Amino acid sequence: MISSMDLRATFDENAERYEQFRPRYPTQLFDKLVADAGINSNSSLLEIGPGTGQATKPLAKLGSAITAIELGASLAQKARQELRQYDNVRIITGSFEDINLPASNYDLIYSATAFHWVKNEYQFTKTARLLKPHGYLAIIHTTHVSDENGDRFHRASQSIYDTYWPPKDTSSPPVLPAVHEVKAPYVDTALFGLQSFMVFPQIKTYTAHDYAGLVSTYSPTLALPPSKRKNFLAAIEKLINEQFNGKLEKRFAFSLAVARKIQNKTANPF
Repeated sequence: MISSMDLRATFDENAERYEQFRPRYPTQLFDKLVADAGINSNSSLLEIGPGTGQATKPLAKLGSAITAIELGASLAQKARQELRQYDNVRIITGSFEDINLPASNYDLIYSATAFHWVKNEYQFTKTARLLKPHGYLAIIHTTHVSDENGDRFHRASQSIYDTYWPPKDTSSPPVLPAVHEVKAPYVDTALFGLQSFMVFPQIKTYTAHDYAGLVSTYSPTLALPPSKRKNFLAAIEKLINEQFNGKLEKRFAFSLAVARKIQNKTANPF
């Protein structure tokens, strides 16, 4: 079995596909983040896991100084290309856990669909240590949600997923959450106070090819042996072409949790 630490490295396999197929975060999400964290051109930001820079660019446009730490060398290089016009952005290749950064230096630390990959013992202790007094931590997440009308594709594709990832419990097939069921992530209340949480629903229409491309960027898919991965993606594409007229509407919920560092709390040094 591949560990979660090994899985997080799989994203670097094809940075171009990641940039091409991953859905973009809503503009309103960044407007909310800027307002809640009071970010401006004088702010100092740290991003954990920028990928190809999709959540970096909206804040880079403000003129804020951004340091972004990306584990994958190919993703980091792609992010540098995508953000080459922004002199205020610096991309560092490495893991958040291992890289030494100045304490009490950042107004905001944020992570878009990557924070869950950080080792638990570093998630809040190291971020608290790196933030200025009363600095902010923002956790952005992407959730596939129910269309609340039967989730036909989800049900139709389940047998394909079961072929490649046999379920341990067949008595209760997985269901998609409704938008209102998307909850705020865990925050260490000894170090942070949750200031706000908001969900931004979005519907995106995919061709069969493009949806297979999106699924190809997910870590479980990337962890499959190449031949099985090819067959899995072909099965997904065939399903959409044959049963959904070649197009698929997918519903996402992008969520933003903003937490503020509690003053006079000291994080364990790493």
